Amino acid sequence: MNVNIMLSNLNPHLWEMMADSVRFVSCALESQGLEVRTGTSQLDPNALNLFFDRFYTEPSFPNQLKMTGVKYGLVCTEAIAPDGTWNYGAEGDDPATLAAFELAAKNAEFVWCMLEESVEACSVMNPNTAYLPFGYLGQLENIKQLPDDERDIDFLMCGLPCDRRQRLVTEISSAGHEVYYPAMPVPTYLRDALMARSRVNLSLQKTDHHSIVSVTRICHSVINRVPVLLEYTGATNAYTDLCITAGPDELIQTANDCMGDIDLATLAEQSYETLKANLPMDKIMIEILETTWPARND
Repeated sequence: MNVNIMLSNLNPHLWEMMADSVRFVSCALESQGLEVRTGTSQLDPNALNLFFDRFYTEPSFPNQLKMTGVKYGLVCTEAIAPDGTWNYGAEGDDPATLAAFELAAKNAEFVWCMLEESVEACSVMNPNTAYLPFGYLGQLENIKQLPDDERDIDFLMCGLPCDRRQRLVTEISSAGHEVYYPAMPVPTYLRDALMARSRVNLSLQKTDHHSIVSVTRICHSVINRVPVLLEYTGATNAYTDLCITAGPDELIQTANDCMGDIDLATLAEQSYETLKANLPMDKIMIEILETTWPARND
């Protein structure tokens, strides 16, 4: 059975924000010989239709799919606590958010969680749930490696705009560093061009209550040998170990260290080799498919 990745459940401004996650999953599936296509409006009753996250505008749509026999899977990119709290409650989501996601998860053939902390909650909704860690994929190694003297951006911050990120970016800039923050979702070709010019890729939390390890951002950056400065104070894991980490109170000093005391080229190469050796995503996808979708070739 082929895979039909659908983005119609997402508001259009999120299509670019989800682009890297879609590419990771798509390329990993293709590495296992599956034919994958991506679209926004064409369901395929003869394929496994794969959706990312919740159904924003049509929460009843997954139920309609189930009633008509259209098979679909779900990729959960968000942090869901065991008690159902969405993203640590940081953004004050309506309680209906979880209910809508639960309906979609319950009817899915499987749920793949990009964040390990979401597996427990999703497993209650759908027992056929698995953790899908991102890792090294050669197909995503596509950013031109510029010499250091051509990297005119010290720190790059891409992602959804928010006041907190703007404040932190301003503070780092005021410390004497060249920082670029588009403050809007940008196409991946533009983001990649900016990354090629950047010494460090920033990963800043959206609010004071967030504590998310941005797995997609980290893996894409490490694959392309751009070091990551991750604002984070939680427990370490395989992804935080690939980054330079700092709490909010340490961010400016750590940014200064990045431009002075830290050998960024050596760090980038070490992180790249570690990811490639420890988290080869083609092998990860083999295990995920065998666990959650063994009948894919029937």
